[in-house]
Amino acid sequence: MEDTVKIEGLHLMGDNLRNKVKFIGEGVRLYPMCKIIHPDAAELDNNCQIMDFTFIDAGKLLKIGKYSTITWHCIIEGGAKTFIGDRVFIGPGSKLLTSTYELNGFYSVEHLPDNCGAIHYGDIVIKDDAYLGANVTVLPGVSIGEGAVVGANALVNKDIDPWGIYVGAPCKKIGERQKPTLERQEKIKEVNWNNHL
Repeated sequence: MEDTVKIEGLHLMGDNLRNKVKFIGEGVRLYPMCKIIHPDAAELDNNCQIMDFTFIDAGKLLKIGKYSTITWHCIIEGGAKTFIGDRVFIGPGSKLLTSTYELNGFYSVEHLPDNCGAIHYGDIVIKDDAYLGANVTVLPGVSIGEGAVVGANALVNKDIDPWGIYVGAPCKKIGERQKPTLERQEKIKEVNWNNHL
């Protein structure tokens, strides 16, 4: 007689998610080892992709725009809302945290009795064309401007400007990113960028 091991949670991984998310657009790629809990709060627009070993808690609401990419080993931690625009790239190992523990006057776990622990929540907004390098951490309540670049290993603890280049922990602006050329802007006009999100 063969022993079989039942692995819990496979129904929340890869293509098994297609009929569980709130909205899934055309051409969405869900790699087999990506996982989304609370998928009924997730909206995935056309041609976005979520790669292997990504763990997502859709929380109250998660929206990922057209042609955006969430790469390997990323974490999107729910509890609040996360909005990711079109053509956004989130590099390997990055973490979007919509909640953190309240530390002053509380213990740093939430499951202690009598409200001994508490959590601070804040929505995260990442606007169109932003680029986050490897191992970036974004804290609750932060907005990343259109076209902004955040370098590897940065800590984003405040809003950042459109088309700026940021590095460090906490991140600091070091320059400006050039917008895509007019020729490149023309090439993508044939895509329907009207957003359902």
